[in-house]
Amino acid sequence: MIRRPTSRRDLLAGLTALSVLPPAGARASGGPISPWPDGTRAAVSLTYDDGLDSQLDYAVPELDGRGLKGTFFLTRENMEARLPEWIDLARRGHEVGDHTVDHPCALARFSARGFADRELDPMEGFLDANFGGGRPRTYAYPCGYLGLGGGGRRRRYARYQRLLRSQFSAARTTAGRANAPADALTDRFRLHAFEPTYEADGVHPAIAYLKDATARGAWAILVFHDVLPRWRSEGDASVATHRRILDAIAAQDLWCAPMGEVFGRLAAART
Repeated sequence: MIRRPTSRRDLLAGLTALSVLPPAGARASGGPISPWPDGTRAAVSLTYDDGLDSQLDYAVPELDGRGLKGTFFLTRENMEARLPEWIDLARRGHEVGDHTVDHPCALARFSARGFADRELDPMEGFLDANFGGGRPRTYAYPCGYLGLGGGGRRRRYARYQRLLRSQFSAARTTAGRANAPADALTDRFRLHAFEPTYEADGVHPAIAYLKDATARGAWAILVFHDVLPRWRSEGDASVATHRRILDAIAAQDLWCAPMGEVFGRLAAART
C-alpha cells in the first residue's frame, strides 16, 4: 500500500458523495473503451508546484531530454524573477496553471470574494497577460487544503469548489488513488494526485502508484516541488530519483501528457 501523509489523506474525509457518470467513451452496448491514445493502457501527468527555480534548473532539462511535457502550477511571488524562462517553457509545449499569488495556507480567514480578489483574479490576469488566454484553466490547491473560510467541513469544501467553478475547468489535490476516467469528470475539482517523494527520496512509491494506475486504466497525477541534487526535506525530490521516475514512466505502457491536455481529452470523449 502506498504511504501518504495522514494529514493530507484526512483532508478528503467528509466530502459529499457524488454520482458517477458512465465511463468516457463507453460503447452503446455498455462495454467501456479506453480513452487513452495509441493503445496505451493508462495516463500520467507530471505536475510541479510553486514555480521554483530548481524546476527550471533540474526538472525541465530532464523532461525536455525525454520529450515529455509537464504542468507547472505557478505561484507568482516565486517565479516573477525568472518570468522570461517560464514564458519560454510554455512556448515549448509545457503547461502552466494557477497556484495563487502567494500560496496561502491559512484559509479560515478568507471569504470567497476576498480569496478571489487577493489570490485568484490577480493570478489569472497575470497568467493571461504572460501566457495567453487560451491555456487550460487548471488549479492546484495550495498546501493541499480543500476548505475555504469558516463553518463545517462540507460548507468550507463546497464554498471553495463553487469559487473555482467560476474560473477553472479542473483542480488538483495532493492525495488519493489514480483517477478513474469517469470519476475525473464527475469530481473534476478534486482530482487525486500523489506526492511520491513527500516523505522520503525513493522511487518505489511512484512505481507502485503507476502500476496500480496501469492495471485499472486510470489517470495518475504525480506532484513534485523542489527537484534538487540532494533530497533535503519533505516535498523535495533528488535529481536522481526524479530521473528514475521518468525512466519508469517511459518503460510502461502509459500516455504521458500535461494535466490540462488529459482532462480536455476526457471531456471531449464524454461530449
